[in-house]
Amino acid sequence: MGWFITDKEAEMSNKTWYVEATAHTNEVIATELPSENMHKGVLCQDCLKRDFWECDYRFVSKLVKNKAAGNLVFKVFYREGKYGPVKLWPFLYKKHRSLSQALKKGIVRKGSLAAQTG
Repeated sequence: MGWFITDKEAEMSNKTWYVEATAHTNEVIATELPSENMHKGVLCQDCLKRDFWECDYRFVSKLVKNKAAGNLVFKVFYREGKYGPVKLWPFLYKKHRSLSQALKKGIVRKGSLAAQTG
């Protein structure tokens, strides 16, 4: 059973993951990944060249989980396929809104949830 891969795993395997890190985080990553995974001057979709650590999605997940505890500062980028452009991964920076914020912004309306459940 463990040898089946989910759609999400298949989608993630088509991506090459990169982490752009600052001083302390760079040192932490250097202890975890081999030096061959360091890439300098990678051209990104926004036409800027950046220095990255190439890693897999599991490593990205590990960094995200330890971000607060380890005072880690980094950005995650990805490339789809072998020759796609390198892009910032937007889901790491997604804002979570409270219900009151969603009401103020008009994302939800008062009573709309009660009408759906009622």
